[in-house]
Amino acid sequence: MISSQREMNGDGEIRASAHASNAVVRVVATVVNYRTPELATKAVTSLLAQLRLLGSHHLYLVDNASGDDSLEHFRRAGERDGWGNSVTVVASEHNGGYGYGINLALRRAQAQAEPPDYLYVLNSDALADEGTLLRLVDFMDGDPRVGIAGSRIHGPDGATQVTAFRFPSVLGELEQAARLGLATRLLHRHRIPMPEPAASCEVDWISGTSMLIRRQVFEQIGPFDEGFFLYFEETDFCRSARQAGWKVCYVAEAPVTHLGSVSTGLADPSRRMPRYWFDSRHRYLLKHHGRAYTALCDGAFVVASVLWRIKERLLCRDGKDRPHMIRDMLASSVRDLAGWRSRAS
Repeated sequence: MISSQREMNGDGEIRASAHASNAVVRVVATVVNYRTPELATKAVTSLLAQLRLLGSHHLYLVDNASGDDSLEHFRRAGERDGWGNSVTVVASEHNGGYGYGINLALRRAQAQAEPPDYLYVLNSDALADEGTLLRLVDFMDGDPRVGIAGSRIHGPDGATQVTAFRFPSVLGELEQAARLGLATRLLHRHRIPMPEPAASCEVDWISGTSMLIRRQVFEQIGPFDEGFFLYFEETDFCRSARQAGWKVCYVAEAPVTHLGSVSTGLADPSRRMPRYWFDSRHRYLLKHHGRAYTALCDGAFVVASVLWRIKERLLCRDGKDRPHMIRDMLASSVRDLAGWRSRAS
């Protein structure tokens, strides 16, 4: 049991001492926690029963230096719920972001004598619906060209949340910020959030809330880019996978319940966007498109946002926007585009 036989190694990993065998593990799952221990425990519970149905399995529960009682909470949960050797709790020494947390689990999975076929990533504020993991595995087993598969995501009320996306573009930024019916109709093929697909299909990228990733994808393109602290890491990873020839797919038959940005608070539109969101957005655009295209995207966003505000005033409406959004976008654009040469390394 984790409670009585745990040990801490130099990497900050807490694990049951009996978990020393190198049994073949077909699916390894990971949940990354930051100050949401109750939710992360529920996410683990939703996964363990499904992992056990797959036979050989393991789950890495990564705590991203929460600095609260998360580790003690997990110790008690392991005792209470009988996690045994199925769960390894990894205590990160610092909060390096979501991709960093995933990579901590990935490195341990890759170090096994027989690395797993798949790594499954589930948000700490999400629950894998019954049968979801099995359906994702079946879907990917059926097409060896699929490198990444993601779930249909819905809220606790059953309402579908955006899961499938197109890659960001100048026209996509224009449509997203303008919030005008005419712009949406004219630019619907460039709209970044896609309407819910009626069936499983190939897409540009999927939400990192629920992702099943084939081992060979990591072997070919490497781990998640840890330069992204939070947001856009899955956009970047999916783009790199597609550029390497892999398919990224939305799987309609594999639902996940998502509570939504609990650890970050970004589900609340009255809150100001944090700097790391702008940093991640620019890192993605600069990495894949360069400085000129990034400047065009920023310009499209700012111009469209200004036009939307003018329209709202002319119509005597109090349209709600993120506080200081235009100002923060301009400030981040100047800061990040000017400093890209040093940041790119």
